[in-house]
Amino acid sequence: MFNFEELGQEIINELGHLIKEEVILTDSRGFIQVSTDPTRINQFHEGALLSIKAEKLLYMTEEEVSTLRGVRKGIAIPIIIEEKPIAVLGVTGDPKNIQPQALLIRKVVELFIQDSLKRQEKEEKIREFEFFMIDWITSTSRDKKFYQRAELLDIQVDLYKQVIMIQAMDEKRKFKVEDIDFFMSVQTIHPMLKASRWGQEKIILVIPPLEQNKLKLEIENLLLHVKRKMKMELAVGIGAQVEYNELALSFNQSERAVKVSQKYRRIVFERELLFDLIVHSLPKETKEQFIERTVAPLLDDQELFHNLSVWFSENQSMKNTAQKLHIHKNTLAYRLQKIEDLTGLSISETHDLFLIYLGVRLAEELKKG
Repeated sequence: MFNFEELGQEIINELGHLIKEEVILTDSRGFIQVSTDPTRINQFHEGALLSIKAEKLLYMTEEEVSTLRGVRKGIAIPIIIEEKPIAVLGVTGDPKNIQPQALLIRKVVELFIQDSLKRQEKEEKIREFEFFMIDWITSTSRDKKFYQRAELLDIQVDLYKQVIMIQAMDEKRKFKVEDIDFFMSVQTIHPMLKASRWGQEKIILVIPPLEQNKLKLEIENLLLHVKRKMKMELAVGIGAQVEYNELALSFNQSERAVKVSQKYRRIVFERELLFDLIVHSLPKETKEQFIERTVAPLLDDQELFHNLSVWFSENQSMKNTAQKLHIHKNTLAYRLQKIEDLTGLSISETHDLFLIYLGVRLAEELKKG
């Protein structure tokens, strides 16, 4: 049944544009739920109860006003949805003069209620699907009842092997049902993809097996659509492909990956997190102590630190790093030597190189907060 409290003000606002007469809307018991006169809310209207029982329009004349409780001169018209009377519309005034207006108003109210019921039905289906997704992702039991629910929702669960988590870069951004509809209308990742909100802050996608390079390209395409239409940027974390009954593992991986994605502002696959798992597990104090013992002397020289970071990102290629920094290779070599002098660590020694690299990564992470 539709919610009078939520729909009432919307109906009153619309009716105010159509008629100057007083309008009420009662529930099936004859109690006024909506009125242009707030003092009549929750009052009993006996004429409305008679109208809904008879399922026909009734005139409220002087006689009815004098004999029925809560009645004023006008018309009472039952609102019938799917052949069932669910409410009564009342309009004050001379019954014969206001009947044409009252019939028009009834049509407006019926359209409002029908639209509300459709939205309510859709929201109930979405909630049912979201609850199923929670059970699907988090539960390891796969009993008969679970598969019956899946069949009712038209989901062949044993086909799905991977979880993708999406979150707005702006953590305050909440996802609405309409956002899921838009995602599904533009996504070309997989025709059998299923999407659901995870709370209001995240969206999870589950997909059958798909070649991972193609998956990345299709997600990038989705992100472009979202940025263009919704004016928002998304973080995306992708769990590994697993057996259908191990989706919880892929989900947990996608949740870790989306946190990293928010930091580095790019799509992150679970397989990239081996190093990050170690880094994120370290206490802040440990990270600060490690930085102090390795790259701390470089932190006051932003240019030197940046050169080192680029050198690592270019896999220690002197040529590529020099080109990217627009400097000569000899200049780069001089700066790398200066880094060795300041840190007391050698970039030609594997052990020292790893310490410098880890120090750089930790310093960059703490800087980003």
